[in-house]
Amino acid sequence: MKKTTFRMTGLLFLLTAILSLAACGSEETVTLQGSEFGVDMEVTIDAKDDEITKQTVQSEIPYSVIGVASKEEAESMDEMLQAEFEPFEDIDGIEFSLDYEEEQLTQIVSVDLTVADIDEINSIPDASFPEPEDDEYLSLEETVQLFEDEGFEVVE
Repeated sequence: MKKTTFRMTGLLFLLTAILSLAACGSEETVTLQGSEFGVDMEVTIDAKDDEITKQTVQSEIPYSVIGVASKEEAESMDEMLQAEFEPFEDIDGIEFSLDYEEEQLTQIVSVDLTVADIDEINSIPDASFPEPEDDEYLSLEETVQLFEDEGFEVVE
């Protein structure tokens, strides 16, 4: 009986250790929401361990913020709005879209950090992607803290 209990305890300990190690290499997604200058934003960050692998920002921009009164007026400015993203078109790993809705423009910018080169992104004027410091990757924990410091809240 003692031998069986000892084996069961050992197996449970081993199973717990294996599950703990498997969790160390886990993937995680964190979503934050906030507002800046009248623009509602949702930031979704995917990471493996603490290393960010992808970041997507969805911004809902009221037409009044860009100085237009209607969807039709905003659509007539499409070429100018799309031109804002031209410098990023040739960078692998960056995708963007604009969707004209009744009351607002929805802009989605996604950066796949397993493909995109941060130095190349930041070589474009006005680009402000955070650069990794001594680490060779962007930290999920540090990035979430930066967003929280700016007033964003983590949502489930």
